[in-house]
Amino acid sequence: MRDIAIYGCGGFGREVLQILHALNAQEPQWNCLGFVVDPGFARPESVHGLPVVDDISSLERGPRANIAIAIGAPSVRRRVAEKLGALGHVFPTLVHPRAWIGAKVSLSEGVLVCANACLTTDIIVSPHVHLNLSVTVGHDAELGAYSTISPGANISGYVTLGEGVDIGTGATVIQGISIGDGAVIGAGAAVVRSIPPHCTAVGVPAKIIKTGQDKS
Repeated sequence: MRDIAIYGCGGFGREVLQILHALNAQEPQWNCLGFVVDPGFARPESVHGLPVVDDISSLERGPRANIAIAIGAPSVRRRVAEKLGALGHVFPTLVHPRAWIGAKVSLSEGVLVCANACLTTDIIVSPHVHLNLSVTVGHDAELGAYSTISPGANISGYVTLGEGVDIGTGATVIQGISIGDGAVIGAGAAVVRSIPPHCTAVGVPAKIIKTGQDKS
């Protein structure tokens, strides 16, 4: 059994805990020590019977801890990963047993894949990407680091996502589309043309409603 902590104690933190439970039901491998939040962040004392702390050193049992970053916002997830990575912590790739992963799918460190996600073949998933419940990703797609694909979103073949892209619940990206770094795609949107970096696009078909560099 390997010790692991979950960074973030909200809804997705609890969903990541369920991934660990499901993996352990197949073969015991993860011992979840508890949840970690930023100092000063309002927090309960415990979640699902596990402690919630604002100092990871109170949970870890050695100089390097396994950590799953359960924070949906790409820019915040990047900040946490860079801070913890600089301290020597490591980020395992966690895939729910009910996800379907095809041949030649590359999953980098810190990638989290929830139940019923489907990744077909010849796909590159860069570090710290979140693939939520029932997401589909088609052949030859490339997903940039720190991107979040929300529940029920569909990414078609030959799609390229830049870094820190946020795809809303139930959105669809048709084949061959590129979406630039830091772009946000609204829930239920249908992306039928490429989206520049740091833009927000919503609707069917998706139209850009906001442009400009992400200041978060």
